[in-house]
Amino acid sequence: MSPTILQPLVGGEAFACDETADLPGVDGELVARVGVAPTLLLQLALRRLRGAAVPSAVFSRAGELFAEAEPAGESADEYRRRVVAATGLPHRVVSDGLRSVRDGLAQLEESNARQLPAPAARVRWVPRGRSLGIVTPSNHVDPHLTWARALSLGYGVIVRPGTRDPFTPFRLAAALLAAGLPKHCLSVLPGSHDLGERLLAESDLGIVYGGPTAVGRWADHPRVLTRGPGRSAVLLDKPLSPDIVDALARSVAADAGVRCTNTSVIRTSGDPAEVADALAARLDALPTLPAAHPDAVLPTVSAEQAAQMRQTVAGLEEAGFRRHSADGGPVALPDGSYAARPVVLSTSDPRHPSIGTELPFPFVVITPWSAADGLEPFGPTLAFSVFSDDLGLPSAALAEPRIRRVVVGGMAPWTSGPELPHDGSLTGFLLEPKALLSDKEPTG
Repeated sequence: MSPTILQPLVGGEAFACDETADLPGVDGELVARVGVAPTLLLQLALRRLRGAAVPSAVFSRAGELFAEAEPAGESADEYRRRVVAATGLPHRVVSDGLRSVRDGLAQLEESNARQLPAPAARVRWVPRGRSLGIVTPSNHVDPHLTWARALSLGYGVIVRPGTRDPFTPFRLAAALLAAGLPKHCLSVLPGSHDLGERLLAESDLGIVYGGPTAVGRWADHPRVLTRGPGRSAVLLDKPLSPDIVDALARSVAADAGVRCTNTSVIRTSGDPAEVADALAARLDALPTLPAAHPDAVLPTVSAEQAAQMRQTVAGLEEAGFRRHSADGGPVALPDGSYAARPVVLSTSDPRHPSIGTELPFPFVVITPWSAADGLEPFGPTLAFSVFSDDLGLPSAALAEPRIRRVVVGGMAPWTSGPELPHDGSLTGFLLEPKALLSDKEPTG
């Protein structure tokens, strides 16, 4: 696979940058050279940016091109190979992402309508601004639907791609432009952390994906929406059964364990060690394969990332966690990459300060819980899964402001639908209601 060259895109026009950055794959081989956008290019992109009313057919057509065609001359297979090589995401996860984005683009109009209150005759929901800056992640394809939705609502959008996956925003931009999106609506600017900070500061609205450090600076900013970390959790208040163990394993490891809705903490009224042993046995059976293998289910990482992950796990064990899984982190593969094997830990201390640690592979901590604890120990939680015969727990969880989504039983925590908010209503963040009054209409 020869390396590709990606240059910043401003209003549909590529700009060749003097500075480029090499993007190696998880096996150490060069996958791409990426132009690094300077601050002056951001200023040009902001000046040229304008939103537009875009027909829904543009997005449906773009979804088909994104998933199946060759926007900018690259096939879906070539795109998938580059994303897999650069990010270590399994082949099937990227393939599922192609289909998911295609389907999501086809449903944008319905999603926008169903996430707003019922229409009122003299109320109009309009954009809160004209420009949206977004710093995107590299852990999955699906989050790129976020900025496509902003385009569908009339925003001009500037994307600063994640460092490991610039391929998805460039491919989606090419598909949208080929489908008829006006060029002045969109720019894609790979660049430094500082460029992302400037983008968020100078756009009317911003969205940033990342871990605690990346989103912490913007957590209380009223015009910037933060996405991450998920800290998704399970409350297990029932005896273990094979079905429950299977559901727990899916919540931890499905989609390679890289989603923000993958479970990273299980609090149980039973014996944490028993739960951990059963779950570890189930997850230890997952195959160790290179990410490009069609049967791969685990992410792969570079040698440097593998060493950091193993060091983190070892530090948690030294801090008092007990490891139940066979491996303490990634293991070497013949191609030079490392398969991030599942890690299952337990602790008898429900308030251990390291509970809440998240790692970008199947990783979970099991700890005690009792009814007297209530929901307070869970803290900020994106997806809260409940296995309990207490019928009041789901309602209590919905009423807890720090819990964003409640899942009962074995349903996948990342279940989506046009009417379902992910972490609050994205449409509600992008739009605001305004009154439209006329002396031709009654006011009563």
